[in-house]
Amino acid sequence: MIRRLAILLTILVLPLTLVFVQRAQRKALVPQPRGMVLGLYAGLPDYDYSEELDRIAATGATCVSLQAIYRMDKGTSNEVGRHPTSSPTEESLRRTFRQARARSLRMMFFPTLNMRDEAENAEWWRGNIEPANWDQWWASYRTFNVRLAELAQEGGVEWYSLGTEMASTHPFPDQWRRLAAEVRTVFKGKLLYSVNFDSHDTFTFGDCLDVIGINTYDPIAKYDDYPSPDQIRDAWWWIVFKARTLTARFQRPTLITEVGYPSVAHAHVGPWDFRTEKPVDLLLQDTLLKGAFGVLRHWSDGDAVFYYLYGEHLNRKPVGGPLDRTYAVWGKPAEATLRKYFREPIWEGHIPPRAEDSHDAMVQSLVSWHRKVRDYEDAELPLWMVAWEAQHPGDALEALAVLGKEPAPAHKIPKGEER
Repeated sequence: MIRRLAILLTILVLPLTLVFVQRAQRKALVPQPRGMVLGLYAGLPDYDYSEELDRIAATGATCVSLQAIYRMDKGTSNEVGRHPTSSPTEESLRRTFRQARARSLRMMFFPTLNMRDEAENAEWWRGNIEPANWDQWWASYRTFNVRLAELAQEGGVEWYSLGTEMASTHPFPDQWRRLAAEVRTVFKGKLLYSVNFDSHDTFTFGDCLDVIGINTYDPIAKYDDYPSPDQIRDAWWWIVFKARTLTARFQRPTLITEVGYPSVAHAHVGPWDFRTEKPVDLLLQDTLLKGAFGVLRHWSDGDAVFYYLYGEHLNRKPVGGPLDRTYAVWGKPAEATLRKYFREPIWEGHIPPRAEDSHDAMVQSLVSWHRKVRDYEDAELPLWMVAWEAQHPGDALEALAVLGKEPAPAHKIPKGEER
């Protein structure tokens, strides 16, 4: 009798056990967030972005970065505010958050500063602003962010960006910490700031963030008409090293807030250049993305990856196509490459960051800077690196040993003669 009861209980419990295991597996194997940047600057403040969100969701993307443009009149202005035509209204933001959530897209809200008429005037941009009164500017910027963060919290946003590519503000880490603290009073998701590809060494306030973003517009093979697959691969491993170095410095995960290439000739030389008039080159765009994603598929320790950009001229239908020269992938070979990357079995948090990967990345960063100090007259180690080497002398010795195996130049290169 007891044996029969045991068998009966086993039969009854087995389905429940299988359900529990299946649920645990589904929870464990959540895809690493990968999606697209959707610029909310269609030129109509109340524009409905449902068509664009449908198209993004259909690619297999699991998240979307909603980039809204705000402005300063010029680089010396003390006020931050809405752009009269390019910035979405609050109701438009609420609707877009609802629409993204309805499509099961995890959201990042990415407010971004531009200068007035920036597309025609390259003198000022958010990376070199110099407000006439920094205290007034920071007060305005805090008010601006707190209100937008309230809307993001209301809309179910997962990541909120406090800023991006604002290198001239990096000497004010305490102001960034104060801003983060005030935004946290209204927003309960993850806070991030996104460093530009060339300003990570001046970044000092990762301690007040949950995630550190990085925009990946690093030049590749600057003096070659067409980069080789090996050159693209090596450049992208260097980008991964930079991301892992940021994680090692601040003990925060990193994510790629923007990776993208316009479909033009020499896109590898200046991937950030949206003003270029160079001719269409669909193959180069696809080759660059294949190389980037070939590396990023191994970067499971990244918090998320966002492709830049859905399209620049949303009111001109259809967006993309074989004659399009922008970052859009639609109707180009790069579209299939992006879809394939979104399907890659990369799982969120499935493989924790490995100490040896972080160490290797840090040593490579130290080697890179010591090489500059060795080769260039005006190079000096960043302050964070001086402090790191004082605390981790073994890393410094390892980097110098690597460098010691390279042939040194006969003379240092004078400032202004870098190639």
